[in-house]
Amino acid sequence: MQARNPSRRAPSPAMLVAVIALVAAMSGSAVALKGKNTVKSKDIAPGAVKGKDIAKQAVKPPKLDLIKVDGVVGPLVTTSVPAADLGGPTVTVNVPETGLVAIYARGTGQINGGGGNALAQVHLFEPNLLAGAPRVLEFSGQTPELRISTPGTGNLDGTAVLTRGGWIVFPANKGTYTFSLRYSVAGGGTATFQNTGLWAGVIG
Repeated sequence: MQARNPSRRAPSPAMLVAVIALVAAMSGSAVALKGKNTVKSKDIAPGAVKGKDIAKQAVKPPKLDLIKVDGVVGPLVTTSVPAADLGGPTVTVNVPETGLVAIYARGTGQINGGGGNALAQVHLFEPNLLAGAPRVLEFSGQTPELRISTPGTGNLDGTAVLTRGGWIVFPANKGTYTFSLRYSVAGGGTATFQNTGLWAGVIG
């Protein structure tokens, strides 16, 4: 009978349990992330990433685009009595729930010919909100003059004073709206407009 080799002992039950637990722990902690060089927010424990862990310029905030602006140099010429589309300016805004729209308009205009009450007029148009194209600027002179939109009931001709101009604010349902300026004459004559501008913002 051969003697047993005392150096080759069987592992104890406690050692077997420890080895099994170690293997299970290691296999459970290694989870592959989907994609290449991609980490989703659900892959990171709350508070695990600190500011010092983020490279410079790695996180960029979204660009703010609160005011839409468009302008037309012109000249824009019309003899139309109904408000006519002469090619802008035009701006589009997205209004959230319970939003307000703020509009600011300006331009230079003049009226030549026609009667003593002849006027060159600028209107604000939006097919859903302002289909009637209300007047916001008005010019009565034969030489170019600057006018700026003014808020308030009855302020249909704007103002020539820069510090008196302001935003026209009104409510709008949630949706996308495209505003533009349109042009007309009253009392006959030919209207000429230059450097017309339109600003539209959303207050939500």
